[in-house]
Amino acid sequence: MNVSELVSTGEAIHEDLGREYYLTLAGLKPEPALQQIYDRYPELLCDDVLAMARESGSLPLLEWIMGVRIGRKVVSMEERQLEWEQRAVLKFDGQEVPYLRATIELANSADRNYRLQLDRARARERARGLDSVKQDRIAHEHTEMAVLGYPDYVAAVSALSGIDLDVLGDAAADFLNRTKDMYSDSLARVAKKRLGLGLDQLMRADTSWTFRADRFDAAFSPEALIETAIGQMSEMNLDAAQGGRVRFDTEERDGKQPRAFCAPVRVPEEVYLVIRPHGGHNDYRTFWHELGHAMHFSSPPRSLPFEARWLGDCSVTEGFAMLWDHLTLDPSWLDRYTGLGAEDIRSLTFELAVQELHLVRRYAAKILYELSLHRSDLVGMGPEYVSRLSEATLFTYSEDDHLGDVDPGFYSARYVRAWQLESLMSEALRERFDEDWYRNPQAGEFVHQLMARGQGTPAHELASEVAGVGLTFDALIRQVESLLG
Repeated sequence: MNVSELVSTGEAIHEDLGREYYLTLAGLKPEPALQQIYDRYPELLCDDVLAMARESGSLPLLEWIMGVRIGRKVVSMEERQLEWEQRAVLKFDGQEVPYLRATIELANSADRNYRLQLDRARARERARGLDSVKQDRIAHEHTEMAVLGYPDYVAAVSALSGIDLDVLGDAAADFLNRTKDMYSDSLARVAKKRLGLGLDQLMRADTSWTFRADRFDAAFSPEALIETAIGQMSEMNLDAAQGGRVRFDTEERDGKQPRAFCAPVRVPEEVYLVIRPHGGHNDYRTFWHELGHAMHFSSPPRSLPFEARWLGDCSVTEGFAMLWDHLTLDPSWLDRYTGLGAEDIRSLTFELAVQELHLVRRYAAKILYELSLHRSDLVGMGPEYVSRLSEATLFTYSEDDHLGDVDPGFYSARYVRAWQLESLMSEALRERFDEDWYRNPQAGEFVHQLMARGQGTPAHELASEVAGVGLTFDALIRQVESLLG
């Protein structure tokens, strides 16, 4: 196999896997057939292909081949997890709730006792059903990295991704320290008003309801969701559906994952945006986030190299997703597209700013926890998980989530870098095209040109090019402070 054949095979396996993930996670297929797909491409597992990737000088290509080899080792575990999630039912206090509906229920129930029982049942049942699977998967990832010449998993991910995870961890710790007082003071106000609770009483089960903002639901009707997105993008001279390349899946469906996702099947020709509505502003923010992914993946020309269209630094696609979803936090955007009054906008944006701090602080803590987890023997890490996540978010976590809350390959690092990138891009857009850049065709052309490059430029280089500085949390902190008023 030569590099050209490798690229052709890469296109094929990505299409097969992307379609399978879409069908399974969207609830259109009861059982995944991921292992069968890997079995159809045994040539990608050959040592000669790994050597070719190493000799190519392309870090994204090497990272991808390593990912394929690890993916084949753990695919049976991933299938078991997906199948368990489809079947699992939570039973508590004489009630039964499908596992995949738990997140939606937690976001929409004002009954705190119900939320507490449901979340305990969710965490306990997930730990009982999946902890051994998750632990085995992480252990296999470590072992495979070692077999391939990378005995230190953290160092391996750092080397292959081009992201110094320890440096990012230091930045995350600094961010937590810099925003600690701002977060605790503002969260205390929201928790008191929303729940009537002090900070020492908050539990993870309260998180989604705390930031649900359901009193504003009339301004975020599900019927207007796609229409509003199409209208706003058209003001930038952008097509939200990208000429049919982006397909929207917004239906409620049993078996559909509660977490929205974007499934690129053929880049750029066929990309799915999938959301299971929870209600209210969160649906709009989530939809705009996935729309950012979908428009990013459907923008590069087919002539762009495989590595730029499919591979590279996922912090970039997450950055564009956040660039779009952060529009729904902007007071002037809310005024233009929702019809909310000035006082309601001030109240909502304050709560959204606190939620934003919560999200970033949560992922900063996840980075620090995962650095410890991946340098451990994977045993007895529950107390550190609870300590780090609870201290960062001020919602008390459960040890039962200490493995279930870990995504493969330090994807948490991509999210954290995306927050840094988004804040710099949005500042640059405001400077170039004014505060209402989100309805400016010139801004639309500028962003489209960036998206059309795929992920060929890593996030830190893109930040330097667009904003003239490297990735830091400074612009993000300025952004949140502005929203808090």
